[in-house]
Amino acid sequence: MSTTSPILKSDELILKELTFSDVTPKYIDWLNDFEVNKCLESRFIHQDEHTVKAFVEACQQSELHFLFGIFLQDSMKHIGNIKLGPINIHHNYAEIGLMIGDKGAWGKGFAGQAVSMVTHFGFNQLQLVKFSAGCYEYNIGSKKAFEKSGYQVEGFLRDHVKSTNGREGVWRMGCLVSDFNALKDK
Repeated sequence: MSTTSPILKSDELILKELTFSDVTPKYIDWLNDFEVNKCLESRFIHQDEHTVKAFVEACQQSELHFLFGIFLQDSMKHIGNIKLGPINIHHNYAEIGLMIGDKGAWGKGFAGQAVSMVTHFGFNQLQLVKFSAGCYEYNIGSKKAFEKSGYQVEGFLRDHVKSTNGREGVWRMGCLVSDFNALKDK
């Protein structure tokens, strides 16, 4: 597996490896903002420059993770992150997770675009055969973003996580190469 960090581009987005220079006060604020982090497992720990830089560094040093910043093509404004990994090299699949931290970018289709870009990269460059993802039951926007990229519901874990609503379920989503390619044929 190549350790070279790719840059992925669409008409609206650029996805590039997150670096220390991207760890800004704005980014750290996203991780501590209840509205942004209520569906993230990182919400249980207060985030600061040290914890975020440690996470970025760990991803940079890992051959089994790609941590991309999501940037708007026209302004290079950082609006979120998407992570591919860990990659299971024995079975050729990976987890994918994302966060759109900039609330001004919510509801504009950027999450779906980023999921599609990273999924395409994983299938075509890394030769993966499957992606898996999870999203909280009430996070319908995230579920739709995955579905628009060919992901299908593979299961529902009832009362799986603690949330502000008490307990809630988690959708488990999966995407095979054939699911992803079927979107291009439509």
